[in-house]
Amino acid sequence: MARMTPSEAFVETLVANGVTDCFGIMGSAFMDAMDIFTPAGIRLIPVVHEQGAGHMADGYARVSGRHGVCIAQNGPGITNFVTAIAAAYWAHSPVVCITPETGTNSQGLGGFQEAEQLPFFETITKYQVSVVNNTRMAELTARCFDRAMLENGPTQLNIPRDNFYGDIDCEIPQPIRIERSAGGPESLKEAAELLANAEFPVMVAGGGVVMGDAYEQAIAIAEQLEMPVVSSYLHNDSFPASHRLGTGSLGYQGSKAAMRVISKADVVLALGTRLGPFGTLPQHGMDYWPKDAKIIQVDCNAKMLGLVKKISVGIHGDAKATANALMDLLKDKSPKCLENKEERLKLVAAEKESWETELTEWIHEKDDYSLDMIAEQAEEEGNYLHPRQVLRALEEAMPADVMVSTDIGNINSVANSYLRFERPRSFFAPMSFGNCGYALPTIMGAKVAAPERPAVSYAGDGDGACP
Repeated sequence: MARMTPSEAFVETLVANGVTDCFGIMGSAFMDAMDIFTPAGIRLIPVVHEQGAGHMADGYARVSGRHGVCIAQNGPGITNFVTAIAAAYWAHSPVVCITPETGTNSQGLGGFQEAEQLPFFETITKYQVSVVNNTRMAELTARCFDRAMLENGPTQLNIPRDNFYGDIDCEIPQPIRIERSAGGPESLKEAAELLANAEFPVMVAGGGVVMGDAYEQAIAIAEQLEMPVVSSYLHNDSFPASHRLGTGSLGYQGSKAAMRVISKADVVLALGTRLGPFGTLPQHGMDYWPKDAKIIQVDCNAKMLGLVKKISVGIHGDAKATANALMDLLKDKSPKCLENKEERLKLVAAEKESWETELTEWIHEKDDYSLDMIAEQAEEEGNYLHPRQVLRALEEAMPADVMVSTDIGNINSVANSYLRFERPRSFFAPMSFGNCGYALPTIMGAKVAAPERPAVSYAGDGDGACP
């Protein structure tokens, strides 16, 4: 035990968890702790609005695989975090939202900047705690950081402002990281049997492939079975776009090649994906989800298994460990799909070529309004690119290690057809929450985490503003 102030215990616990950057707006509620950020090697990166700080923490976490941290003044500063934390929740980002609060001696009196701050975040965090006793500052701070990693999502550390002060005996906890397993042996055996007997297996590579560092394993198991791969909605960076087995993204404005390929599947390996409803709905006039296919779903959250789609085998496991286990089980088998691999790969290549040709020729929309605008533009001076031409040009110009963020809106959604990535942790969207104002601060946070990588933000409004 060491003698220190609660502010020192708080900051030392951040240091123990590797925190070097924190996003937010300075406020009097945490000034005592803020005074020792710099000596501890932590920089507070200021923003113009707290929502931006939350998105920056999200982007930072999604690129680095480490915690993103945001902090602000109690009351209105904290309520401004809500939209960003909701987006981080649906992105499964380990964001720690630190919420200083009105002091304990005046709570409930309706004082300046007072609010009940825990209920705001109740449904959009994995864990919440309020430091009601300053002697527990390090313990509860550490628990928020541990839970964010364990449960893949945001946590809230609420601290009444007077609890930053005092003199306490404290031991700084070391981070707890739980090794994730491959899943139960029986479910793994059943999944391996289904894959071995499949004639047209298809893998859905989800966000768990990226967050679980299973990128190389996803490539390896796909090559082991010569299995085509589709990416789940808004996870275009879960499989290399240039790979011969990659077919593109499912979901809104996704790849027709991916949709046509998965429609032929007799077995689907859903690796690290909850198979969200918006990402599997009909698109481009195609109801492509294979109704009679056997579905193997792998997710580290058991509550996601079978939640959206009916499954044949559910594996509660880590994407990386599960892929390795399945590859080991398949080594001693003779997969049926390898007997027809030439025929399947020829079909996959043809679908990809057809989709690329269609995209190249898809210069503009063909509805009446678009055609009227094009005719009007033809009478104006100057040369213009149509939005789809812009997206195609951006796709071709971006380097292989680029990071891209998008807002919600028509242009950003249509970009789903064009965004291609060659490495994980490259694509950031507001996921199912679908909020505007996400793209720019998120890519700024990503850039803080990976300053060596080029970054592009497709920022637009809900009506489809240009990038």
